[in-house]
Amino acid sequence: MMFNFSDHEFASPVRRRTIAILIAFVFAGFIFRFVQLQLWEGSELRGAASAQGIKRIERVPVRGALYDRKGRVVAASIPSYTVIVTPQDFNPFRKTTLPLLAKIIGVDTNYILNKLNQAGSYTRFQPVKILNDADPKVIAQIEEHHDDLPGVDVSFESKRQYVAPVRASHLIGYTKEISEAMLEKVSDTQDSDYYHPGDIVGTTGLESVHERDLRGVKGYEFVAVDSRGQRQARFKEGKADINSVDGESIQLGMDIDLQVYAEQLLEQAGTGSGSIVAIDPNTGEILCLVSKPDFDLDVFSGRTTKAEYQEVMLDPTHPLYNRAMQSAYPPGSTWKPMMAAACLESKTIPFNFALNCPGSFTFGNHTWNDDAAHGHTDIHKSIVASCDVFYYNMILKLSLDSMYRYAKLFGFDSSTGADIGHEGKGVIPNTQKMNHWYPKGWTKGYIVSQGIGQGEIGVTPIQQACYAATWANHGVWVQPHAARSIYNTKTGKWDLVQPVKRKLPIADTVIEYVRNAMWGVTHEAGGTGHAAETPGPHDCMIAGKTGTAENPHGKDHAWFISFAPFDHPKIAMCVLVENAGFGGAISAPITRKLIKYYLYGEREDSLPKILPNTPEYEKMKAEKYQKKSQIRSGEQNQQPKPKEMPRKNAEKEAILNQKRSG
Repeated sequence: MMFNFSDHEFASPVRRRTIAILIAFVFAGFIFRFVQLQLWEGSELRGAASAQGIKRIERVPVRGALYDRKGRVVAASIPSYTVIVTPQDFNPFRKTTLPLLAKIIGVDTNYILNKLNQAGSYTRFQPVKILNDADPKVIAQIEEHHDDLPGVDVSFESKRQYVAPVRASHLIGYTKEISEAMLEKVSDTQDSDYYHPGDIVGTTGLESVHERDLRGVKGYEFVAVDSRGQRQARFKEGKADINSVDGESIQLGMDIDLQVYAEQLLEQAGTGSGSIVAIDPNTGEILCLVSKPDFDLDVFSGRTTKAEYQEVMLDPTHPLYNRAMQSAYPPGSTWKPMMAAACLESKTIPFNFALNCPGSFTFGNHTWNDDAAHGHTDIHKSIVASCDVFYYNMILKLSLDSMYRYAKLFGFDSSTGADIGHEGKGVIPNTQKMNHWYPKGWTKGYIVSQGIGQGEIGVTPIQQACYAATWANHGVWVQPHAARSIYNTKTGKWDLVQPVKRKLPIADTVIEYVRNAMWGVTHEAGGTGHAAETPGPHDCMIAGKTGTAENPHGKDHAWFISFAPFDHPKIAMCVLVENAGFGGAISAPITRKLIKYYLYGEREDSLPKILPNTPEYEKMKAEKYQKKSQIRSGEQNQQPKPKEMPRKNAEKEAILNQKRSG
């Protein structure tokens, strides 16, 4: 069937009106778009007319601040300029470009080429950071020669500034430019899109462990660029930009005053090498952590001079090595409280067990000497007077594997999990390990010295601090942590870090028996720790245990573990001084001074003449490296402050606000 439409039917009035309306709408749309392009978007489009594309520029967030437990600034972030180069727009073969940039920033041309080559695996549109912490004079010259440096820009970032009069090098840790090895390590993680060559990243200590909290979230600015890569205008007037989110600040458990005093006392004691770790036994918060020798964190903030870097890296005392977390030492007689608890809990001996100490112990064809002939010695006296003969006998009665099991309960042979990173586990022998170490065989004579914390046993100072806290807590082990609370940018509140605790499966009667003996170490006649006693109106009621660890490479290491006050402990501590001699003579007095100061504010020693991160300190460094050094005055980003927080510097706050607003 065929349909035959007449002209009249096809061109009916309804159809004509419909077509006319559609044509009118189309023309109206054209007119509207023409007006929009000419009047509303004209300036942007005129700028983009010569543009060849859109460049995405990263906006690095301000790194979160670090405060001490009283709200005082420890580490801040201050403005810093970074010179960046976009490979797509930068022609290194142009006669003047590369030499000019190298001259301005004071480097060899190969340095710039190497930086660009290192970033070769990334998109050529991703700007490469050529120089961090650039001097304002450098920035001024780059701006002056802007037309001669296509693809070269300046990025506004921040760098670490250390405000508190402490080093705390190993606790805080440092930040530095991310290495190729670190980039490779994160390439298969969720951070692969975040980090690029030249980025600053937390490398050690708390800065590393809490990197994701502190770093924040990058933002991006989009700009229209011409064929030479030069900026023409902000894309869509900045409406497409993505704002950065500043990092979350962290309040540490550290007490600045205690840390300052601990650093001073350890540096003055013996060889100046060793470690002090103090924690709150109730929460696990690290009150101070010192490892000596240490280094100046400022060396790794911003640009590091060759002289500064070489001094740290080539120092034969290895200041970068964290003795508090990584070094394992024989615990010496501090091991005896654990041994006593193991023997009592396993019912190897009864509470009324005693033996005679003639001053030496013979097993097989070898004799081990004691410091004295203690005569009739029960368990209590064996701890108070630190009788070796008693524990030479105990290890043979208890057995090696039983000792290992109880040592594990107290947290030895395992990392504590403290949020400082790079932690060692130490080593506690058992039958399996001894068989591995001595494939030709071993006898019970090999383990006699392990009864007093010698031989193959190795423990770290932070493990010892947790060990002391376990006695303070009546048998509850608490995990140490440097971060006390973390500022939550979403809720606007400080989230308190909850402690991880576990109760040891040891009877309360056993724990209390040993605790009382540790009290006797400092207060009873014959106790080896009287140097830690604090008689008078402000008696700290310190309980503890001395230890002298044999060192085949020199003088013995001096230990003292402690907690105070005895009835309601607020602090647990481990003091280790390397190559210093007897723990009771060297480490116990340091313990007394620090605990007395922490509990009552009484300082036995005057402050050092020059404290870290002060104007006098900066002048001393300037003279040392024969260069001008700016006197630093602390400032921080824009997050709410914990209690007792100092006021912010208004000028730097304005600069940081300007950076955030683009």
